Amino acid sequence: MMDPSDRKLWLLVLALPFVAWLLIDPRPAPTVISPPDRVDPPPVTVSEVESHPILPPPVHIDPPIDPQVDPPIDPEPVVLPVQCWVRGLSAAGELLPEGTELPLETDAGTVITGAEGVLEVAGEGLRWISSNGRQIPVELPPGQWILDCTAQLPLADAPVQLDWVILVREEEGQSPARLVISGTTPLPVGMRLLVKLSHQDRILDGGYEITEGESVWWNRVLVSDSWFAGCLAMSIEWDPNLLRESQRSPLESLWRGIARGEIWSWQGFLCIDDPQEARRQQLEISRWYAEVLEEVQACRDLLLVASAKARGKKSALLRDPERADRVFEHPLAATFDLLGRGKSFDYKRWRRLLDEVLPQRWSQWSAAGRVPYPHQQPAAAKNVALLFNVLVKYSRLESTVLYEALGKPRHIHDFVANFDWEPVTERKQTLSRLRNFIEAIRQSIWK
Repeated sequence: MMDPSDRKLWLLVLALPFVAWLLIDPRPAPTVISPPDRVDPPPVTVSEVESHPILPPPVHIDPPIDPQVDPPIDPEPVVLPVQCWVRGLSAAGELLPEGTELPLETDAGTVITGAEGVLEVAGEGLRWISSNGRQIPVELPPGQWILDCTAQLPLADAPVQLDWVILVREEEGQSPARLVISGTTPLPVGMRLLVKLSHQDRILDGGYEITEGESVWWNRVLVSDSWFAGCLAMSIEWDPNLLRESQRSPLESLWRGIARGEIWSWQGFLCIDDPQEARRQQLEISRWYAEVLEEVQACRDLLLVASAKARGKKSALLRDPERADRVFEHPLAATFDLLGRGKSFDYKRWRRLLDEVLPQRWSQWSAAGRVPYPHQQPAAAKNVALLFNVLVKYSRLESTVLYEALGKPRHIHDFVANFDWEPVTERKQTLSRLRNFIEAIRQSIWK
């Protein structure tokens, strides 16, 4: 049996860890932050309360509604009207005589041509009249629309006989134009005919239409967005070679060329605007291209004269009175004359002319969208951009020749003109190309 003294010793040993845990606590003592000294607000006197009373928040009270007054009504959206300017033209582009009936009808009756050549008609209630007398509503978006109705001549042998071809276009050009075709056909239902609009052997628009019976009524959406006054060639073609032999045989009685596989075609014209507008546009086109050619030739000669002068020579072109006058009358003639020659040549002025002044000046003709009525003269319009590109190349080549003659290295800005020969030969070739483009534009506009 354990001695009492041993029992006390064991109890003391077991109690030592607990006593140590109580006396030695590893956690830090909490930090007590003393509150700041309290500052009491100043007392409020009775006089201050009376001078600054505390007001209750404002209360919004709706005004009484008068039962005799109608509440405001939101305005209805404004519906813009459809206004049409209608013109009747012959296949030669001349205005039809006053009183000619057009394939249009209003609630007041058939639309007829007026003394002024063009008449204003409200689009509301306007209807087309097809060749078989069927009335079709004219459905156009709001805006100002121009309807050029071209009367067609009868043809003895054609897959269609057309009475009218009508170009429908918006004055602002925001909506696509439409081509309305009205007539008859001897072909059965389901035949595919190719419709083409062209100018100077260039197709402006085209696509297939399918016959639906004896009456022809086609309302085509056109892709082209550039229209000009004058007459466009129009054709409608039927190709029997697209049919199977069993389909072709019953149709040989319509046209003897079917057996030979020939294309059966109708030829006519779509005329736009009146002859006076066509002449005005043609005059504008001629003046614009004349201005372009005058600018190109004058700048070419200015560069030639200035380069020759800088190298201590006199350009032979000054012996030509016409070319000399063109050089001296150019707005930049005085600036070129100040360039000097030899060691006194003004390189800074020369660089400013080639790198800033001339490109900015030429952009008024060469920038996109500057050519008037580009579809009227497509070849000349395309050559204008090429013409100014060649002129820029020539100016850099002339600068290269000048720098070499004066013992200077080629300027970094002149490296835009890459060439296959040495500079003098390349310069000669570029001048020849420039003359070719000038002559090509002349042939297109004034042939």
